[in-house]
Amino acid sequence: MTTSQTTPRLSRTTYQRVVYGIIALAVIGLFVGIIVDRPLAGTAVYLVGAWVGGGFAFLAPRLSSAQLQDERDDALHNRASGLLLKIVTVITLATVPALYVLDAADYLTIPGALWGAIVTLSALFILYGVCYGLVKQRG
Repeated sequence: MTTSQTTPRLSRTTYQRVVYGIIALAVIGLFVGIIVDRPLAGTAVYLVGAWVGGGFAFLAPRLSSAQLQDERDDALHNRASGLLLKIVTVITLATVPALYVLDAADYLTIPGALWGAIVTLSALFILYGVCYGLVKQRG
């Protein structure tokens, strides 16, 4: 009696190449659209690529019998996310209070785009705190 081993169609390497390839094509499509003065078309290509790539990245590990991610990937993700938040925190804490003081003293005016960035970063930190609390509670 012979036994046959089936190899999964989607390997870890193929999964990564497909996801990064789709996202790369989306970004290239955006830049090409901007270069040829068709920013709407470039943005449409980018959005479709981002949704397809993101959807594939989310669904493939759940639908495939192959292990496409492991604890090493989780550890790298956690370290990179933590590093990103630390860098943004240091930059934000080093600059935003000084901007508030300079704005209050009428040495400079904080433009609307910068206010938007400050509010966005504040929302990011609040969302991170909520997510951290949820993960810790379920822990």
